[in-house]
Amino acid sequence: MEKKKHKTLKRVILAIVAIVVVLAAIIIYFVVKDLQQEELLKQEIVNYSNKNLGTDDFPIVVKTTGDYAYVEEAVKKYYKNLSDNVKAINSYLKNDKLLTVLSPDSLKNDRPTYASSHEIIKSTRDNINESLKNIDELCDEKTIKNLIDKEKLDDGDYYYDLYLKFMYTEKDKEDLEKTREVMQEISKTFNQYLDKADEILTFLQVNDNTIEYNAGMVYFRSTNQLAEYNKLVTELQEIAKGMNHVGEEKKESKSDAI
Repeated sequence: MEKKKHKTLKRVILAIVAIVVVLAAIIIYFVVKDLQQEELLKQEIVNYSNKNLGTDDFPIVVKTTGDYAYVEEAVKKYYKNLSDNVKAINSYLKNDKLLTVLSPDSLKNDRPTYASSHEIIKSTRDNINESLKNIDELCDEKTIKNLIDKEKLDDGDYYYDLYLKFMYTEKDKEDLEKTREVMQEISKTFNQYLDKADEILTFLQVNDNTIEYNAGMVYFRSTNQLAEYNKLVTELQEIAKGMNHVGEEKKESKSDAI
């Protein structure tokens, strides 16, 4: 009888041990899987944050799962939005109509009011300023911190803190502030450029009766007007040189910051 009880107790203990081992294995599996997801999220954020906003692609391909996927998608959409606005600015600046708006041939075809030229400058100004405004808002601390809705996560505080750890380090704060400063400088210099281009067009319109366009050149009958025109063009060229030097600092990798 005692022997039978001993065997029964042994079986119970073995069963309990087996259950504990299985539970431990399951817990370890999910812990390891969770850590792998966290590391994958970190790597994806690092990869996206180190891309070139003006030239690289930002596909919204989510590689993590669960709540990590929600964070990953939000971050990738953020960088794509930022990149889209930077690329939009580049495309507006490289627009052929803007680049040739003050060319003699274009001016000749648009005289005497230069209405089309004025409209090209206005639409370019509006489009670029809108993109610059979007970039400025995306770089704002409030925008970054509101990118994740904790209410949509099972453990909102944990994943939100993890998001900030990966996305909003001290280095990120410095980089975003630099980006905002560069964008503000670009906006200021670019608008100065367009203002000067508009001023040249207005000058040509007012003095249209003293101007001739021939063989890709602009000729003035008055030396005073010619001197004033050359002065305005020189000022425009100086502003253009300043635009080329704005924001030339190379962005460093953030991989070591998190």
